[in-house]
Amino acid sequence: MNVTHSLTSEQYLVTHSVGPNQHGIRLDAFLKERYRKRSREQLKRAIDAGIVTIKRDQSPHLKLGRTKPSYQLVPGDEVLVLTERKPEPEVSFDYQILFEDESLFVINKPAQLPVHPAGRYFFNTLLIHLKTQGHKTPLKIEREFYLAHRIDKETSGVLVLTKDKDVCAHITRQFAERTTQKRYLAIVRGVCPEQFDVPLAMNRAPNSLIELKMAPVPESEGGMPSFTAFKRLQTNGQYSLVECFPKTGRQHQIRVHLDAVGHPIVGDKLYGLPEREALRFYERQHLTPEAEAQLLLPRHALHASSIRFTHPILGKKMEFCAPMPQDLQNFIDQSTEKWSST
Repeated sequence: MNVTHSLTSEQYLVTHSVGPNQHGIRLDAFLKERYRKRSREQLKRAIDAGIVTIKRDQSPHLKLGRTKPSYQLVPGDEVLVLTERKPEPEVSFDYQILFEDESLFVINKPAQLPVHPAGRYFFNTLLIHLKTQGHKTPLKIEREFYLAHRIDKETSGVLVLTKDKDVCAHITRQFAERTTQKRYLAIVRGVCPEQFDVPLAMNRAPNSLIELKMAPVPESEGGMPSFTAFKRLQTNGQYSLVECFPKTGRQHQIRVHLDAVGHPIVGDKLYGLPEREALRFYERQHLTPEAEAQLLLPRHALHASSIRFTHPILGKKMEFCAPMPQDLQNFIDQSTEKWSST
């Protein structure tokens, strides 16, 4: 059966492939495995309404009749689900590919591009963009890219993905064993020391209304060991450009550690604003003019500038670098006081 849907801009197709160990599985059972929050009755109505179709090219002698819940699938079938596409905030997919081979995919990610689906973002995320080959093909769930590490939506710079789960596990293990090196650049408020370390343990902020907010928490109270080394590169008396070397990989680690020592990152809504203003943004995606003026930048000034690790297949050391993005360079260039190197 060929898909005959004429898709509108508010629709997309999700493609699920039937594997060799699923021969003879009923269509409704196959869908239930993938849409666990949907009841059997909801899935039956979707099938009866023609929202679910089957594509079979591998066995033309196996006739496809009317799609129904009890239909038995065979390996190689593709189950197509027509889905409504909700409006999402616009993002830039203007990323630069730094390296690609059969197992690795390394990019220089622009700021404000979410990496994986969350909140209001689904299609306008890097992973879904890759799965749909730049939004040119249906969303094929089995087309996988794996994140070897994560960087926030607002953070720019080097991001490593893999095309194989085992390769991803190999790189993740390197991070856990601290045989890799990650270098970030941050513009912070104030003049920080020339070199300093922050060994503060972290966990969820216990008294915050914002679920994703982290905070220093002693290990005796459940905090996870965390360590970041810092080196000041430049300052103009009001702000400093800092190199950041995280030795552990906790969520928001660099942002929390810099805020904890009194040098929050410029533009950081979560750690650089009062709680009520940050909550307003995360609930409504809106900031007051006063908060915008206080932030100075529309995104936090954090950039993943380089990463070094061993190629899981080739066994050789790899290093990838991303230059300072233009928006952060402009902030330095437009500062009213001259920046001086340390």
